Amino acid sequence: MNSSNYAGRVCPLCGKQYTAPPALSRRDNATSICPECGTMEALDAMEERWCACSGHRSKDFSKLTDYYCRHFIPGGWQLQYSTLAGPEPERLLYLVGKCDQCGGFMRSGVSIACNWTGDRLLLDICQTMLQHRPFGGRDKTGIYRGGCARRSEWYWRQDQLTRTERIEQFVSLFRESDQSSARLWAEEHMPAPPVRRETSSDFFGAVVKLVKANGLWPNQSAFITCEPARPDAALCHPMFDFRPVLTAEHGGGLRIDCYLNGIFDHAGNSKRLAGTIQTACSDRDTCVLMGSLTGALLHYGGVHREENLDRYVPLHNRDMKKEI
Repeated sequence: MNSSNYAGRVCPLCGKQYTAPPALSRRDNATSICPECGTMEALDAMEERWCACSGHRSKDFSKLTDYYCRHFIPGGWQLQYSTLAGPEPERLLYLVGKCDQCGGFMRSGVSIACNWTGDRLLLDICQTMLQHRPFGGRDKTGIYRGGCARRSEWYWRQDQLTRTERIEQFVSLFRESDQSSARLWAEEHMPAPPVRRETSSDFFGAVVKLVKANGLWPNQSAFITCEPARPDAALCHPMFDFRPVLTAEHGGGLRIDCYLNGIFDHAGNSKRLAGTIQTACSDRDTCVLMGSLTGALLHYGGVHREENLDRYVPLHNRDMKKEI
């Protein structure tokens, strides 16, 4: 077939005109794309293994949704578009990631306005990136309650990105030819994140820092290990307190387990381990030092909480303005 028959065609993936016979996109087995994009999709298919679990292959939408809710672990964003200069049939922002069962590729897409251009289009893309949290199950206190803890943690970290990190993430969505205009827009319009909420391990680290800053950390710090707990959900209610508990280890040594006791969620959980401080020694002098350290932790835990109450107020009690 004469290549002139394809003159003037525009590839919906890269936005370039092509005259050679088109390739069929592997994404839907229906869309015609330029030969170069067809080659790239073929290469990607060789490297990218889709989730092969039966739940992901299900044709039943409710079963497929349930599988995503329980097993989808996001890891990044991809924007599918052809042009920013004019309308097009479809634009999609994908949250891409993997299955926590087999490690195969998974993605969840959301439509972007296909008739908008310029600032209005960039605004829609930005707002979607900042707000789209599929299967997150976020409640009115701001806690993610979806079926997968690793996904909830990834969403929480996304919400804590600085403004600079948000700009870089936004710019990376676009093709190289569009990145300069996307950056100019983002530097002017990208909102700063709301007041950063703390996790229990964040709280522990802040209290330890205060104790050290006030000269109350033991000089024998080389013999003390300090380990924050694994990061968890945000602290979303001000009614809690910080309680360090000093105990003797059975095999020798001393240990301070630092807990947060209070209101954390609707499941009745009222106690979280924030971090642990321990030493292998248990002689009299060490007992005195660790006892003094426990008192210092107790005091500065209360100080830090009082100074940061705005970080713990439930979202539905705050006057939250639109970010953009």
